[in-house]
Amino acid sequence: MDTMTFDGSCNPNPGGCMGMGWVVTLHDSSFSILGNDRHEKSDYNNALFAEYLALKKGMLEYVRADGQGPLKVLGDSQTVIYQLRGIYAVVDDNIRIIHEEIKDIIKKHELDIYFHWIPRAQNHKADRLSKTRHKISLVYPNDRTCIADVGSVRISKNLRTKIAELNSSRTPTSLMFRKLHPGSKDALSETRLHELEEMAGVHATSIALREFPGTTRKSKHCQAQALRWMLRGLAVDLAIEKVRFDLLRKNNKKKNKARKKDKNTEQRQHKQAGNGRSKYYLNTKRYGCCY
Repeated sequence: MDTMTFDGSCNPNPGGCMGMGWVVTLHDSSFSILGNDRHEKSDYNNALFAEYLALKKGMLEYVRADGQGPLKVLGDSQTVIYQLRGIYAVVDDNIRIIHEEIKDIIKKHELDIYFHWIPRAQNHKADRLSKTRHKISLVYPNDRTCIADVGSVRISKNLRTKIAELNSSRTPTSLMFRKLHPGSKDALSETRLHELEEMAGVHATSIALREFPGTTRKSKHCQAQALRWMLRGLAVDLAIEKVRFDLLRKNNKKKNKARKKDKNTEQRQHKQAGNGRSKYYLNTKRYGCCY
């Protein structure tokens, strides 16, 4: 059975900023689709409305991911769960509207759906997403933007195949990013940042600057790498993820190397301390003990 958890928050309640979070897991998939959204302060905002919005957005995500049901919906709001099960009555006009919209989604897509209440402690993922400020969403292949056609750029056949595979993947894996490398230097490898910015255009350049801000050598390197991958035909969002993946992998290698060095130093110091210990001892059996 497919599952979906959802949660909404409003701070302060009522009238504050609303946050929505949802986690969709398909039974035949090894990954979960995470999503969240935020609404700015409004007099009409409240925690119950945020819960309903999170549920609606999560169900639309489920339908978009080709979910066919049966679907088990889990939430920690008794009011929402019991109202959708028909146990509680819907008295608020604004809630009644979105309540009917959710029922229309279920009817339109003929979803076999079950609503279950769970304690807040079992809903920590959706709760954390609802309180996360930065946007988290799954970019579907049809929604991806490419600034270069992977079929026409001058790269190796092997690299072209890997880029095309990534662009068409709904959930790119770490292994796919790790295997993605030019193999040998191409025309873009030696191109300077200002030339890459001219080739990529204003929009792509602004994205690289936004994701890797700053004028340090490290920031400029990340900006250049992101633009290189975009110009090789990799989708814009995947180019950013590729640079982040390489950066994280490099940092992890440095940490492991430093940890190994510290361990070797500690072992060497321990060994030296052991060699300096006295090897002499008193043979009490032969000489006896004096008191």
